[in-house]
Amino acid sequence: MTLNLKNIPTQAGGWFKPKEVLDAEAILVEVSAWDRQRPTPNGPKDSALATVSIFRTPEQLSSLTPEVSQGMRIEQTVLARDLETMVGSAVLVTVAQIPPTKPGANPAWVWRQVNDAATRNQVIAYAEQRDKAVEAAVTAAPTFD
Repeated sequence: MTLNLKNIPTQAGGWFKPKEVLDAEAILVEVSAWDRQRPTPNGPKDSALATVSIFRTPEQLSSLTPEVSQGMRIEQTVLARDLETMVGSAVLVTVAQIPPTKPGANPAWVWRQVNDAATRNQVIAYAEQRDKAVEAAVTAAPTFD
């Protein structure tokens, strides 16, 4: 029997704070769950649960060593809603803040797609390397049959 190893989506990675990753080179968001109007202490919010790999600097990108947070909760309105259809998928993005459209409103955080081919190829290489390491670990694991 082949081992089908999966992660249980839990919130062990804290909350996504866009202001802290505003200058990141690339952010790989792998969405594992999405909830509409999840109850929170600040009222119900749309919410995504994801593994977030942040390449803050060009050095992290070239060495394929991002900061990885598994089970990170994303609850900023626009960011969470954009991830609704991405469950089981990944997106390669950065974040930006856009000015409010109404006077007195707060600026909104939005995803910006990474279109630079070199950056995309480096992040894809990271994901392939990570997946090969997981496959090797699963192959090396003992079977208990």
